Amino acid sequence: MHKSTEKMRETLRDLQRERRQLLLRMMKDHELAIGTVSEVLRKCGNPRCHCSEGLGHRQVIFLFKDKDGDRRRCKLVRRADEKRLIKAGKRYREFREDLKRLRTIDREEKEILMAIAYKRAICYE
Repeated sequence: MHKSTEKMRETLRDLQRERRQLLLRMMKDHELAIGTVSEVLRKCGNPRCHCSEGLGHRQVIFLFKDKDGDRRRCKLVRRADEKRLIKAGKRYREFREDLKRLRTIDREEKEILMAIAYKRAICYE
């Protein structure tokens, strides 16, 4: 079932609007923590501490990052930088989601443009 050409053009305009919004958000000058920022729970070693029975204390944060695409590296984040890295990690996840949405928009635009091209095509027999 084919949409009308005008409906396809309107959908293209909507996709272009969404693309502009995504690009504006992605081009903001925010820091990104490329990799995975993770909190690690560890037991402190005190036998009377509540963590000896449970999961442990949130003690450190690590940044996991691929180095040259071959091995995964782990870096300890200083306490002073924890909040900054957590925010930057969240922004990086959002950035990647925006990239994924851009790829989807590209695919949808190409499909619509090809449908428009086929509607305009000369059927010569």
